[in-house]
Amino acid sequence: MKKSLLALAVLGAFAGAATAQSSVTIYGSVDLAVAKSNGGTAGNNGGPAGASKAWTLQQSNGNRLGFRGNEDLGGGLSAQFQIEHRFTADDGNAANPFWAGRSYVQLTSASAGSLYLGREYTPAFWPAVKSDPFGWDGVGQLGSYMWAGYLSPANPNGGVRSSNTVGYKSPKMGGLTFNGAVGLSETTGAGRNNGFNVEYGAGPIYAAMGYEKITDGAADGQGVVNFALHYDFGMAKVMGYFAKANILAGGDTDSKFYSIAALAPMGSGNLKVAYGRLDADVDAVDRKKFAIGYDHRLSKRTNVYADLGLTRAPGRTNNNTFALGVKHTF
Repeated sequence: MKKSLLALAVLGAFAGAATAQSSVTIYGSVDLAVAKSNGGTAGNNGGPAGASKAWTLQQSNGNRLGFRGNEDLGGGLSAQFQIEHRFTADDGNAANPFWAGRSYVQLTSASAGSLYLGREYTPAFWPAVKSDPFGWDGVGQLGSYMWAGYLSPANPNGGVRSSNTVGYKSPKMGGLTFNGAVGLSETTGAGRNNGFNVEYGAGPIYAAMGYEKITDGAADGQGVVNFALHYDFGMAKVMGYFAKANILAGGDTDSKFYSIAALAPMGSGNLKVAYGRLDADVDAVDRKKFAIGYDHRLSKRTNVYADLGLTRAPGRTNNNTFALGVKHTF
């Protein structure tokens, strides 16, 4: 009897060790806000579509359901995967494709970095999203304006995410990292999405540079280069950002985007303030936007927020949009 109990204990210990070496996590978020615009034709890249004055129930942060996993292969090697479904909670509709967020598999060496294959955020996206205190979410976001008129975020060639991607992420080296990726065109003729970034983060400083360009295909020659510099003063993090883009395939039409923003702890939440200006050779692309918002934490997983975005554009009427919402993560 004692031997049997000892054997069971040993088997239990081995089972526990095996479980510790492999894990799968289910995660997600549900975010909904009541939004209202004055209907100005300057638009708002995070507000109700078009020049609508209608009261709208919409997401600020993209609603999602995801699965990610990690397996320790030994010797400093590991394998990861992540798949993420997107949906709109106000009407229950699923995104198309179903795994519209991330969907990749990855091999990682603790000393050499990670090689990933699948659908993932483009390297140039990270300096941009980290420089927006709204995180590219809601009516206050600088968001897609930060591409300086480059490809729309939903473009199949890339711009925020790139499908059919082969990429590499370096380990952190004294605060410095490198990420390079190529999105293959396969047989679609959409063109290859080539990009990289270099990021530095240590102490109160964050500095980054990103680059992305489409080669061949219908969007050949379109691309963007961006730079970010942040400093955390403790009482507030100040974020500067600049991007320059070629916005016409096969042409030499440049546009530029500048922004200054701040994220400051306040009470049980964060105050968000941002100003951005988009200047392009094509006047219809020009925009100026000021935004202010506040996130209030009710718990580690739930927060309520109030955001306001004011957009101005030449030859168009001013757009003022606000949103009041709640976000729950799990």
